[in-house]
Amino acid sequence: MRRNWFQRLLLSYLPVFLAVAAALILLSVFSAGELARKEAVRANHVFAEHVLQLVDQTMRTVDRQLIKEIQTNEKLAKFYTSRESERAALDLYETSGKLREIIVNTPFIDSIYLVRASDRTVLSPNLMTGIEQFGDREFIREALNGNGGSRWTDARSYREFDDQGEPVTVVSLVRKVPLLGGEKGIVVVNVRTSTVASAIKEMTESDVSFVRLLDGNRRTLASSEGDEAAVLTTVTSGYTGWTVESGLQGTRSAFAGFSYTSLWSLLHVGLVAAGAVWIVLVTRRNYRPIRSILERIDAYASQRNSAFAVGGRADQDEFRFIETALDDLVERTISYRKLHEEDLIFRKRNFFLELLEDGGTVTDERFQAEMRRFGMAEQSTGLAMAVVEIDKYTGLCSRYSQRDQYLLKFALSSVIAEIAQHSGLSAWMEWTSNRELSVLLHLPPEAEDTGAAARMFENVKYWTNRHLSFTVTVGLGTLALRLDELPRSHAEALEALKYKSALGTDRIIDAARIQAKPQGRVYKHLQLLRSIAQRFRAGEAGWEAEMNRLFAELKEGVFSEDDASAVLHSLIYHLQREMTELSPEFGRLWNDDTLPELHRAMEQADTLDEWRESFAAILTASARRMEAMRTARANHTVMVQMKERIHEQYANPNLSLTFLGSELNVNPKYLSQMFKEEFGVNFLDYVSELRIGEAKRLLTETEETVQDIGARVGYPSVRSFLRVFKKATGVTPGEFRKK
Repeated sequence: MRRNWFQRLLLSYLPVFLAVAAALILLSVFSAGELARKEAVRANHVFAEHVLQLVDQTMRTVDRQLIKEIQTNEKLAKFYTSRESERAALDLYETSGKLREIIVNTPFIDSIYLVRASDRTVLSPNLMTGIEQFGDREFIREALNGNGGSRWTDARSYREFDDQGEPVTVVSLVRKVPLLGGEKGIVVVNVRTSTVASAIKEMTESDVSFVRLLDGNRRTLASSEGDEAAVLTTVTSGYTGWTVESGLQGTRSAFAGFSYTSLWSLLHVGLVAAGAVWIVLVTRRNYRPIRSILERIDAYASQRNSAFAVGGRADQDEFRFIETALDDLVERTISYRKLHEEDLIFRKRNFFLELLEDGGTVTDERFQAEMRRFGMAEQSTGLAMAVVEIDKYTGLCSRYSQRDQYLLKFALSSVIAEIAQHSGLSAWMEWTSNRELSVLLHLPPEAEDTGAAARMFENVKYWTNRHLSFTVTVGLGTLALRLDELPRSHAEALEALKYKSALGTDRIIDAARIQAKPQGRVYKHLQLLRSIAQRFRAGEAGWEAEMNRLFAELKEGVFSEDDASAVLHSLIYHLQREMTELSPEFGRLWNDDTLPELHRAMEQADTLDEWRESFAAILTASARRMEAMRTARANHTVMVQMKERIHEQYANPNLSLTFLGSELNVNPKYLSQMFKEEFGVNFLDYVSELRIGEAKRLLTETEETVQDIGARVGYPSVRSFLRVFKKATGVTPGEFRKK
């Protein structure tokens, strides 16, 4: 090492410290003066505004008093309406007395007189005469000709009599009578400028500052300045048009001088010297731990032959040597932590999906171990599944950006977790589709049904209605007493949501209540609408024929326009619901092109035939584009093979993802996700629909027993077949055969 880091620190810090100290001393001198100047300007501006406000207030008081007298004084009004021949000496005397009373009640008014336009007569407290004999006749002519306004005039000379002697300097206010028309005459009020000056002097008498009041022609109305004055502030009134100038009196500077004596100099030098000594001592003291660390790293590097010790320390300073060692340690730590966090998030989501798809393979011990890892409740009994679906999701996507949608979904999931906690429940949730949030609830051990969950979701629904711009519908599955019943509870929750079109949105749909209702009574065409939507989503043939059948039933049933429109809107809803299960590229095709065209077709068509033709053309074109997009996908061939295997092996009781993975030589963990992305439906749901569909055909076309039919479609246990069939159709196989 060519130079000790202790010396480097001193050579780096001391010059900087000395330079900064010197700069701060200089800046303190100048900044103190600048601060004093700014404070003086600010205070002077406030002072000038205060003076102008007082002047304006005084002149407005005179103006308001004059307006009041014009509007309310009958004697003044009588002067303008009476004629020469009708005038009585007593009336004139009373009017003149009223003018004197106004002057007495308003101290600022120096003089006031009335001018009647009809006979050009002037009345003041002292005389009544014609305009030509009145001393202020030039001003009256200008006022009567319209040159006088409602604002205060600039300073002018005024005399009431021609032989009065020296005129007085006044500012005048002219008001027309009446105020809006002015055809009867005018009232003139005069205020001496000396009175205004005296009032300002009383308000602003000071040896430090001065104030000067100027009229519109920059003539001085009042001033309190000395021989020399520096103007700092100029403020102009919007009412009178006068200007107030204010500044410092005499030869005073804008700021007090800053005395920088030898005492201050010695104090600054002493502080700088003390700071320099302190830097040396602190640097020496703080360097000791660095020396100790270097010795320990040297010892470790020599023992382990570490990569960062190669080449020795001859060409490195101490901190570079330490940095090399710490970089290696930090990089390893960050990489490990990042991998751990990513793995935990991925593992948590995958485990949640595994519980929903095949909870029977998860033991209680593994469930509890994973829950401990995730920091969640370990209870493996008394569980229930719910699915929270965002209503009118398409509209939400059109109103908000992708980032805003994420924030809204985050807010919804956070609120559910918080309300569940307040309700004494534990909730674990994951977004299983763009619009559906699956929620695993840990109910109290003594719970016999899902009533506590329903009450909790009522609070969620209430909060969402008040604080968010959308509503939610909750499908609630039945109670699961074991982990292997979780997929059933989740499927029931999803199934309950399918009745949203019939029961309405913004509600909680309990699967137990739905199962108690005959399916045909909930909605007559529900199965047909669902079948059309599911076939269209999966790209299967036959959706066109089923749609034609739907329109034929609507036509044969002589449906009204409102009823037919409701059914078709329900069809669009089911199509929209199914399309949200597909990957985003299919969703964009649906939301941007197909869905708007369907809505336009609903608005433009008038008959069922027109609706059928429009729907067939739009959906056929969309199906072709979807098929082209599927064909272009990398895993399309594998998914087609998987679908063919399912159709071949659906009757095999051992049909599972593991079985198909070995058949197709693909990892079973990815098959379910790839299958849902391709066809928009879970593997288990697809197999179940295929088996139930074949069971319906056998029940209808053959005389085989229910047990034999169950075995033929992949359910060797007749109890399992009865349960699955009733859940899918709402009736038992025997009841279905009778129908």
